[in-house]
Amino acid sequence: MKLHDLISTFQDLELHQQKYHFDSRGEYAQLVIDHRDWPQWYQRIQDLLGPPIKTEDQPVTDELVRLTEDFGEIFDHQTLFCVERENRRILAMFWPWRDSDRVTLKLMVSRT
Repeated sequence: MKLHDLISTFQDLELHQQKYHFDSRGEYAQLVIDHRDWPQWYQRIQDLLGPPIKTEDQPVTDELVRLTEDFGEIFDHQTLFCVERENRRILAMFWPWRDSDRVTLKLMVSRT
């Protein structure tokens, strides 16, 4: 699955901002959504990638830091999904904003 294919599955959901980056490590996007829409986005990601490997109440491990270091790292209050398909690793990370009603969804597709 390519990043464009993944993002196209969200076309019916509202988002406020999107940024894309492509480099030798893979494809990367940041999507900013309203916190009130977060359950719909969460469910859609879970339907696509399965259950999270880290929930917002679980601590960060060294292994998770290594897994996400090219992706902006992971922190305790974030949720992380990861799956490997078709020689690609797909990561999705929900990053709630502490001072706002927004959530950033970071998506990365890289070769394994």
